[in-house]
Amino acid sequence: MRRWLLIAFLLLFSAPLLLAQKEDWLPITSEDLQMKEAPADPGAPAVLLYYAHYIDESAFYQFVYRRIKILKEEGKRYANVEIELGPFATLTDLKARTIRPNGSIVEFTGKPFDKVVYRSRDIKFQAKSFIIPEAEVGSIIEFKYKLSSFSDQWVLQHDLYTVRESFSLRANPALGGTTSVTGLTGGRLAWVTLHMKKSEQPVRNGHVVEFETQNVPAFRREPHMPPEDYYKPSVRFFHIDAEVSTADQFWDGVGKRFAGYVERFIGNTNEVNQVALEAVGNETDAEQKLRKLYERAQKVRNLGFERRLSAEERKKEGIKDNENVGDIVKRGYAHSWEIARLFVAMARAAGFDASIILVSSRRTRFFAKEVLSSRQFDTEMALVRLNGKEIYLDPGTKFCPYGLVRWFYTSSTGLSLNKTGGTFITVPPATQDKAVIKRSANLNLLEEGSLKGEITLEFKGGEALERRLEALYTDEAGKAKLLETELKQWLPSEAAIKLLEVQGWESPENSLIARFSLEQAGYATATGKRLLTPPYLFRTNNKETFTLAERTYPIYFPYAFAEVDKILINVPSGYSVESIPDVRNIKLPYAQYQNIEKFEGTQLSSTRTLLINGVFFPANQYAELKDFFAKVREGDEQQAVLTSGK
Repeated sequence: MRRWLLIAFLLLFSAPLLLAQKEDWLPITSEDLQMKEAPADPGAPAVLLYYAHYIDESAFYQFVYRRIKILKEEGKRYANVEIELGPFATLTDLKARTIRPNGSIVEFTGKPFDKVVYRSRDIKFQAKSFIIPEAEVGSIIEFKYKLSSFSDQWVLQHDLYTVRESFSLRANPALGGTTSVTGLTGGRLAWVTLHMKKSEQPVRNGHVVEFETQNVPAFRREPHMPPEDYYKPSVRFFHIDAEVSTADQFWDGVGKRFAGYVERFIGNTNEVNQVALEAVGNETDAEQKLRKLYERAQKVRNLGFERRLSAEERKKEGIKDNENVGDIVKRGYAHSWEIARLFVAMARAAGFDASIILVSSRRTRFFAKEVLSSRQFDTEMALVRLNGKEIYLDPGTKFCPYGLVRWFYTSSTGLSLNKTGGTFITVPPATQDKAVIKRSANLNLLEEGSLKGEITLEFKGGEALERRLEALYTDEAGKAKLLETELKQWLPSEAAIKLLEVQGWESPENSLIARFSLEQAGYATATGKRLLTPPYLFRTNNKETFTLAERTYPIYFPYAFAEVDKILINVPSGYSVESIPDVRNIKLPYAQYQNIEKFEGTQLSSTRTLLINGVFFPANQYAELKDFFAKVREGDEQQAVLTSGK
């Protein structure tokens, strides 16, 4: 017996030692130093010689190692490193160095600095950034680090051709009850491989799972594509109950467990019944009642949209964990998912058929039913059945108005809970009228070609919501900068703007409206007695999306949207119109563009509408979309000719 205990002890504690050895710098080989081109990827600026990703569940950390050979001048950009940090993750044990072509080594001795990195206007993340020293063509740069965070996947494909890769996951042998992955009972480690050959499978050795591969092609990212990790070969890990044998069995269990949690949390308390009665008041219309209940739920302090408090701060403020909706009513604060449950409880108290749905976000990756992890669900929303209609509501998102769902929860997978379990549903898509930008301008054109006047921006629905949420953690000056930066992206670089006023930062049911002054030199071109001027002021920002001759991946817009613009330009005294652009009116089943220029009296006007009523377009529609947006650019860039009668 003692012998077997000793063997178990050695197996348990030798794994970390073996992993630590694998985290050392690799030997520098002559093949690495002499490499001039990436195998099977001629002309590449660099090659990823080695990549490693090790996950240790017991120690709750990840280890990442990259070794890159710089092959061309543009490959030097890989020495500017950004390490993405997930929520609450910390970076430790960072080491980096440059290996010169002659084999000598330059160590990185600096410290990384904090940086906010934007993937798009609405998707940003915290990163640690640093520059590896003396990176030149022919040199090798490498860096390694640990993250105190959990990862549930290996991603096998990268931006560069990869010569060799090594992966390891050490499962926590203590997981036998509640797991750190799903929050459900059971601890059997399992995984699925996505976009991988059947012959390529990880190997399990006790509590350690390993995989090695080589000669992985570079991933070619395309503009406006869906979350790219969805298309890369990967391994997704999860923990499941020992008796689970099928995906349907797993998700049936998830539905029953969460339904039980939700029903116990909601309960049937007098406090909630009283609050619902007070919120509804004397209202008799069913939907108006629902709106009042929604408004009452959103008055609760939403901890999910505040800076995470430390244990000391929570204690100082007296913040405790809510055990049920009654606690929320008494204390006045809750997390986002708890606010959704409070709304459902109040709706039921008022006689509505209401339930909770678990919803996945499509912001950074898509839900995969074969991945048996409830961590794929990111939030809880409410589903109310009224007069034969299903109404999806998102009370747990701060500033989200009644009837709107945040864009990355639309067209996504959800699990609708009932008293006996759950049913998979798809949250309905949001149409273009749910995200509208209206831009208007009243401007004066001077004889030398300069432009002066005012611009008003109006954001409605989802467009207003995203800007309100983006501005949550900044002051008035920061809010002004956010709006000014956005407007500058729509204007020529010479334009000078100043924010004059803003209305609606904290009014979810109303538009967010901002007014600016504008001055721009050289807007119109003077040639003799003529002025050549664009009637349409704003620039089209989708040029890079449609530069490819053909497309591999689908075209993906985060959400359907509408742009509605009205530009009025008062022309100089004594000028008349010689020519104005023709009316443009282009229609597709899912898109429309119209631009109408007119000259009336002394005013040149441009009325422009762009509607995109879809999110996901297969690659075989690329040519059609490319042609559509080419015509949009042509329409936006047309010139009017004004003639002086002097």
